[in-house]
Amino acid sequence: MEENQEQKISKYSSGVNILIRIDSLWKKTHLYAENGMYALWNTVLDRIWLELARDVKEEEYKIEKDKFDAFDKELKPLMPFNDEKPSGFKEPTTQEIVNRAKVYEILNKKQLFLSRFENKIGKGTTFDNEDGDDFD
Repeated sequence: MEENQEQKISKYSSGVNILIRIDSLWKKTHLYAENGMYALWNTVLDRIWLELARDVKEEEYKIEKDKFDAFDKELKPLMPFNDEKPSGFKEPTTQEIVNRAKVYEILNKKQLFLSRFENKIGKGTTFDNEDGDDFD
């Protein structure tokens, strides 16, 4: 009997730990976005993908992974990210400003995709009850 209880506790604790890890990662995305740290922002979004995709069935995983990879295809021509603050009197070029604006928009879309994906797989804030009854 005690062995069964340990298994249930272990499974429950793992789920809670995953949610805590994901929450911590989301917080980092906001910090990095606000501070213009686009390389770190992108890395954390990739970490969120790994946390969320672990529970997706293989058929759906391939479809969602293709959607997720499309963001990196958009980012690739704009890399490497230049997150350095200008030193001295050197101002960024017009092209650098344009590229950073594009990167910002792509990372925003990537983050929104992950937020919606999190809701879709039931780990986010939105719960869609198919029978229309909000009570279980």
